Amino acid sequence: MKKLGWQRRTRRRTYQDSLVGLALLLPCMVFVLLFFAYPLIGVFVRSVSDPAPGISNYVEIFSSRAFRNILRLTVEISVVTTVGCLFLGFPVAWYITTLEKRRAQLFLVLSTAPLWVAILARLYAWTVILGRRGIINDSLAAMGLVQEPLDLLFNTRAILIGMIHVMLPFMILVLYSSMRGVDESLIESADSLGARPRQTFLRIYLPLISPGLIAGSLLVLIMSMGFFILPAVLGGGGDITIPIYVQTQIRLFKWGIASAMSMILLIVTLALFALLTKVFDPRSVVVGGSRR
Repeated sequence: MKKLGWQRRTRRRTYQDSLVGLALLLPCMVFVLLFFAYPLIGVFVRSVSDPAPGISNYVEIFSSRAFRNILRLTVEISVVTTVGCLFLGFPVAWYITTLEKRRAQLFLVLSTAPLWVAILARLYAWTVILGRRGIINDSLAAMGLVQEPLDLLFNTRAILIGMIHVMLPFMILVLYSSMRGVDESLIESADSLGARPRQTFLRIYLPLISPGLIAGSLLVLIMSMGFFILPAVLGGGGDITIPIYVQTQIRLFKWGIASAMSMILLIVTLALFALLTKVFDPRSVVVGGSRR
């Protein structure tokens, strides 16, 4: 009887704790439903109901060769930006982790200094640097290296430069936080057991920081997919991405097409997210012969 009474009290206490937990989560759930789920459902409903019920908007989009080129360009820019930030941010983050705490904090602040400046100001600064009468072209002409100004602005190359410049601090922050948590004793153990630097890096260090690599890559990739102002300023209208095309359709009051393209952008982003987390799953990494 005592055991039965104890079990009932335990179940009652567990039920009460569950109710308290739900009560605490209720404001967050209401916020998410009101400001995220409801607008998202509204966009989807409009994509299949404007101007007529059905999937005509999606059929029209995927039957357009121009849209396929826009989708390809958007994905290419996002992927190249992610890879560029990864290759540039990795050595910077690693170097900061090798410094003493005070110097590391200083370098970390300097690495994230671009975030203190408005993004629009940074983009227009790049137009001054890359323009036909900009700093780079004037310097090359003064040294006699070029006869005519180079076309460095209003093209895909300019978009990639601006995207990497804007996204790089985010990659450095994520990688630094991951590298900072690596247990140095594991690296020292590998060295003491005769592992070569390359083996230590590939089999010990890289798997340990893989969650940071994945998180930083996903952060940069997802943010790059939805950028509007940067391709609009540095692309000059020649390189059209999905956000720019959505804005163009809204200007033409084609809300159904714009909504359908927004949903496609969301689906593509989620698909890339799922692909990266599937291919680079940290739980599948093997360290020292055992699964982590």
